[in-house]
Amino acid sequence: MADDTGTARLAPRSVGAVAGLVLATVGTALPLSMAAPTLSTTAELYGTTTADTTWVLTTTLIVATVSAPVIGRLGDNHSPGRILLFVLPIIALGLFLAGSAATLTQLIFARALQGLAGGVLPLALSLTQRIVPPRRRALWVGILASTFASGTALGAVLAGVLVNAYGTPALAWLPLAIVVIAEVALLAFLPATPASGSRRLHVRASLALGAGGVALLLAITEAPKLPSPLVTVPLLLAAGLAALAGWARTQYRGDTPLWDRTAWRRRRSLVAAHLMALLGGAALFATFVALPAFVESDDGLGRSVAIGGALLLPATAAIAAVGPLAGLLRRRLGRRGTALLGAAAATTGATLQWMAPHEIPVLLAGSALLGAGVAVTFAAALTVSIELASADDVATASAPNIVARQLGGALGAGTAGAVLAVSATGTRFDAAFGIIAALSAAVAVATIGLPRSRSRVRSTG
Repeated sequence: MADDTGTARLAPRSVGAVAGLVLATVGTALPLSMAAPTLSTTAELYGTTTADTTWVLTTTLIVATVSAPVIGRLGDNHSPGRILLFVLPIIALGLFLAGSAATLTQLIFARALQGLAGGVLPLALSLTQRIVPPRRRALWVGILASTFASGTALGAVLAGVLVNAYGTPALAWLPLAIVVIAEVALLAFLPATPASGSRRLHVRASLALGAGGVALLLAITEAPKLPSPLVTVPLLLAAGLAALAGWARTQYRGDTPLWDRTAWRRRRSLVAAHLMALLGGAALFATFVALPAFVESDDGLGRSVAIGGALLLPATAAIAAVGPLAGLLRRRLGRRGTALLGAAAATTGATLQWMAPHEIPVLLAGSALLGAGVAVTFAAALTVSIELASADDVATASAPNIVARQLGGALGAGTAGAVLAVSATGTRFDAAFGIIAALSAAVAVATIGLPRSRSRVRSTG
């Protein structure tokens, strides 16, 4: 474990360990988005419909939503390093099975195993708090947060290229290789990490969080296929929100809540952090749907699929480059100032795509600004969630923020797709880009709930 003397230098063994954590994060983030752009190709491969193959994506998101808080709590109770080394081979098995699946059922099962990737980032964040010196921790939170976000974005960009060049199984082989290398690196360099062993698993609370997430995901991703959608979708949304409200109630009133009492006195900051993750995820993934569709469609720019995918690269690169800076910005601007700066950049980028002339250079600039801004807000939201938690509960505390981001991504992608499908041809892209700008502006409003100060609120728990 890193000493607490405040030194900013990483020991050589810790360098190898954090490199393994970065590889584990990117290797497990890639599969979360790779399925979405290739659903029609997968349907052709297995002789089924695109509607049926959406379960390849939905199953992964559902398992990620349910498993993230459970894996986070197990990591805090039984050593995050030990749990991570156990979970990564299961994800690798899921990737191997996906690469060799002969039927759609086998592929869906394999993708369910890959859904355990939702718990990898909380474990990685917990480990950075244990092996990285205090002055470097905010930086590494930003690096891991941006790695997860850019890995997810890169998966959407790479999917079409890999499928065209090597076929659908390539969607599994590339992340499998990365996960295997990460496992080897962590086995070699990760130091022993003690467990707190003093916290309950909170099965009911975890099930409530998972059930709420699942209900919202089904309402968002499966709405067109549900029976009587005008009835079932509102019911699922209401059930999901009720389950999430029940989960929040257990955290506030339970005997051993996830966040300590001091943190819950500042629960406005916690709610703001989760709203930022939800809205930022929605804005980012709505862009991933709307921007390539605009570039490729006849009522848009009418360009090639390759150009449509290339326009997502600035956002992906900006996420990877700017996210780590969030920790440095926080030292100068405080929590709220950093998050507000990111939200302002995202809003500016989204507004460019919405209101400026729809030309390639303008769209490139808008994509880069939106990606950079969302990366900063993601890192800021995660940092607040971690700082408001007990030192022994980092993995558990960060899991809900990551779940909020995934739910936001599903909400944004589903909303953008629905708007493009039902709106009039001449106005559908303006409507989609307008929604993205509104979501980005809402992130800025959510930052009001964050404290201005740079001081930490951390239980010794």
